[in-house]
Amino acid sequence: MKYVFKLILTALVCNLIASLAMAESKPLAERDLVNLLESVESLRKAVVSQNSKQNAVALRSFTKHAASPVAANTFYLECLKKLRFTDEGKRAEAWRIYREDNDSELNTVFHRQAKQMELKYLVLTIKAVHAKDRRDLMPTLLKYIDELLAMDGRAYDLMESADSSVFTEAYDIESSVDPGDWAMDPTDVAGIYDNAILKHMRKHRDPRLVTGWQRKISDMKKFAVKRQEGEVKAEREEEREERKEQRGRGGRGGRGARTGEFAAEARAEEDRYEEFTTETLPEMKWAMCEDLSENGFRDEALPLMLKVIRDHADYKEVNDWLTSLQTDVQAAMQALRANGTPVEAK
Repeated sequence: MKYVFKLILTALVCNLIASLAMAESKPLAERDLVNLLESVESLRKAVVSQNSKQNAVALRSFTKHAASPVAANTFYLECLKKLRFTDEGKRAEAWRIYREDNDSELNTVFHRQAKQMELKYLVLTIKAVHAKDRRDLMPTLLKYIDELLAMDGRAYDLMESADSSVFTEAYDIESSVDPGDWAMDPTDVAGIYDNAILKHMRKHRDPRLVTGWQRKISDMKKFAVKRQEGEVKAEREEEREERKEQRGRGGRGGRGARTGEFAAEARAEEDRYEEFTTETLPEMKWAMCEDLSENGFRDEALPLMLKVIRDHADYKEVNDWLTSLQTDVQAAMQALRANGTPVEAK
């Protein structure tokens, strides 16, 4: 199929080059420009058609192998072997050694979960490329987020971007799997909400925008906790393995470099979680209030603004928030008076 497509594409390109060559000796006439446009459009149709076929083949395969963590992990190893060993002309012995050296990591429960969820997100991404209305994907996306938050936190770092994963590379769809305005990182909870859920609720004046924002904030908090827990688990597991090795060496030697790396990563995750709770979370809550106020939910937004300020009274932007809330409340009062609705003083 790819060979036939290349022949067609080559013929179209040759025609385009021939048209350009004929026009080189004189200025391009209107007919020349029309021919160029027709050639470009033909090329575009050929590329889109081929991309659609490749995506369809990948979609069927990814859906099939995403049925279970074991099936997804086996499929991942098959793709990895093909790309990094068979296609590069390496001996079978090289693959056997690689498997032996990495078997404990490649067959962990969370590695299998990671590959299954990676495939599930790829399926959603391919569907988004061809979806007429992405609101149809919202129920599945929300279910995906629920499953993501139920995973072992150690799995998150094992999930690859939708446009650069082993799976997309194996099916040669890296350039055709991007829907645009879409989070390519399967662990980007904020991006999934912003680009695939809240954006379309906002666009269609969906009354679920309020609950959508509330759910986003709740899920972001859960995700931050999961990531932190994952780093702690990884550190503890590495320490256990190091102690086993020390016992095997008669107790000699200090802690290995890998253990130190995991300890550093765990500390970094703690710092990142602290930053999330003190910086990102209040900013996100205030962004929710502003978004709701600007998109037809002012009555819901104003009390929420007051709550955010009370909950984060020591936040660096709190004075600006107070000024903004005061301005919005005064504007609401003026709007009521303009409509003939009396404003009762308390």
